[in-house]
Amino acid sequence: MTAAETPVVIVGAGPVGLATALVLGRHGVPSIVCEQYGGINPHPRAHVVNTRSMELLRTWGIADAVLKDSVDPRWAQHILWKQTLSGPVLGRIDMAEGPDEHILRRMAASPEMITSCAQDRVQQHLLDAVLAQGMATVRYNTTVLDVTDRGDAVDVTVESGRRRQTLRARYAVAADGAGGALREALGITAGGSADLGHQMNIYFHADLSPWTEDSPALLVWAVNTASPGVFIGMDGVRRWTFQKSFDPAVESPDDYSPERCARIIREAVGVDRLDVEIRSVGPWTMTARTADRYRSGRVLLAGDAAHQFPPTGGLGMNTGLADADNLGWKLAAVLNGWAPEALLDSYETERRPVAVGNAHHSVLNAVKMAEAGIGPDTAGIAARLESPDPAIAAEERRRIAAAIPLQRPHFDSLNQEIGYVYGAAGHAEGVADAPLSAADYSPAPVVGGRLPHTWVERDGVRLSTLDLLVPGFTLITGPAGTAWAELFAEAAEGVPMETVVVGRDVIGADNSCLERLGIAEDGAVLVRPDSHIAWHSGDGTSPFSLGTAFHDVPAAAPQSA
Repeated sequence: MTAAETPVVIVGAGPVGLATALVLGRHGVPSIVCEQYGGINPHPRAHVVNTRSMELLRTWGIADAVLKDSVDPRWAQHILWKQTLSGPVLGRIDMAEGPDEHILRRMAASPEMITSCAQDRVQQHLLDAVLAQGMATVRYNTTVLDVTDRGDAVDVTVESGRRRQTLRARYAVAADGAGGALREALGITAGGSADLGHQMNIYFHADLSPWTEDSPALLVWAVNTASPGVFIGMDGVRRWTFQKSFDPAVESPDDYSPERCARIIREAVGVDRLDVEIRSVGPWTMTARTADRYRSGRVLLAGDAAHQFPPTGGLGMNTGLADADNLGWKLAAVLNGWAPEALLDSYETERRPVAVGNAHHSVLNAVKMAEAGIGPDTAGIAARLESPDPAIAAEERRRIAAAIPLQRPHFDSLNQEIGYVYGAAGHAEGVADAPLSAADYSPAPVVGGRLPHTWVERDGVRLSTLDLLVPGFTLITGPAGTAWAELFAEAAEGVPMETVVVGRDVIGADNSCLERLGIAEDGAVLVRPDSHIAWHSGDGTSPFSLGTAFHDVPAAAPQSA
């Protein structure tokens, strides 16, 4: 049985699949989301929601809801190293104690701040938004058996219960995660490091307040010989995960009974008598891989189906959400008839280098963490910390204490979050020689970069420049640059657009808005639906163009501008 054609079928209802449906819906494009499981997985995995993701959630109307489910900021600003949770502190990173210029730069860079919210809660808010929007159908307990590209359409064969059905779509998005089968079925290979280690993620409920109330921390690394690993506070109250090394060559997930897991937690806490409720256990493999291609005809990859990183940097889910935003508007532009099909090729051109760079950044972080006791020599470091020779133990504590502050870029990588520029020199390589920190970020109104944030006022309401953007293109001009709007309308007929004139529609503080956007009073900047700059004329003289994906010949600058 073949159903009537739908514009897009999305495989996977994780954060990336749901975000893709939400973005498509904002552009009036319906979709069907197929998920093999019966609902949202309650086992927390990702938890970092970085600055760019919070901006996206703000645009989608759910940032406040996610913040309500996030950990207290007091927790999020601290990262601890201890021998056990109840034992002595080896070192600490306090994000609020960094150089003033780093903190001020981060605060000035965005209307939102990085936070920590368990993935299942983020996913629930995305699902609620998708259902409230009413543009997508989410089908749980629906397994995708096959995806066949027919040239002018895609046939997606699904099975739900005993019912098998073929869904016909214009395009399909594979957002089926790292364990999904679609990428390989499409013949798309992935490069990078396939196996950097194996971890067991134990999700449990417990009252750890006796050791966290006076010393809250989002992450607590426990460096000991009995049960080394990392505690991650998912809500700052009772929801926790504990990650530990796992060797699939000598043990299996079945070996991790609730009783054994509870014992592991007690040893890591350093307390024999502790009430621990084990909720679930899940193994995972640490990899750094990126698909060689993001597209096979009418099927496109997004999220973990396209890239996987080590968790050191918290970039996995966040990179996937930005994938969804980039791909969603481009699919909508093609389906709604205001962009050629070739626009979809720019999805890979833009997003793949970001993934390569994020993988490199995450691996650098993981390697550097070994200096602070988290890595291949954890057992040896823990043994020296527990040495009966006081001199050996003291020397190891001094060494770790000196190494811990050097891990700060791991947790403060603003440039990695919002500083990438599509099409810039070096973007194709997508890598840096060392982890980048907030000190490396400098907002620049350049083509391919994200629109810089600054505060403005409209009708008495304080807004970010990012809040001015619409699902289509947004043209922001200086007070004397209104002629650009007429030129835009002529050169881009049919492309949805809204014009915002600084000084007429919005008011900035003095000339700070124009300065931040890099435009004079007769200048203008054109912003894409994903907040990245499509065109920029600082002095009102640059030829206007949407880029060759839309038009081959740019128009001249307006005579009156």
